[in-house]
Amino acid sequence: MRRPDELRRQAALAAGASVAFALLAALAVYLLLGREGRLGFSGVNLAGLLEGLVFLVALMAALIWVRAGLRLPAPVLLSFGLIAPPRARKAAAKVPVVDVATAQFTLADHRVVIVQEGGVPVGMSGVRRERITSWDEIVKVPGDVSVTDLRALLAHEPLVVVMEGDAVAGVVTQEAYLAGLWGRVR
Repeated sequence: MRRPDELRRQAALAAGASVAFALLAALAVYLLLGREGRLGFSGVNLAGLLEGLVFLVALMAALIWVRAGLRLPAPVLLSFGLIAPPRARKAAAKVPVVDVATAQFTLADHRVVIVQEGGVPVGMSGVRRERITSWDEIVKVPGDVSVTDLRALLAHEPLVVVMEGDAVAGVVTQEAYLAGLWGRVR
């Protein structure tokens, strides 16, 4: 799990390396064609247009390759790391924390409830329909994790609990994530 500042750094390096690779590919074509192209800036010529086309193809191929290899979100990569997704703590929805004795009554008002006993979380209702899920079975992530890195977890789990140390910051559900969570949280 990566933090947004790590994503920014990786995206800046990956995008810079992609541009450098594309420039080297265009330079190779320029040298192979006898230094006639100059990317078409000294008049329209076929060699210059070919250099430009090689640059674009090499840049796109490099960006696709680094995006797949580093699992970077496209907006982060294409902005050279200037745009980064929010942290999970910012995206987490607040969830009521209730005592075991009152959990039954709170379920009527809230879909997801954290159940505690003696101030310690013991489970969560609303994850599975028929029972209170044990606290050990719930997937938990730190609050400073990038919200886009929750995608792999939410593909298999209905929700993820976001923790701030030992305290619960909130919950990110599959529904909220799939509904465009990143676009709504600023």
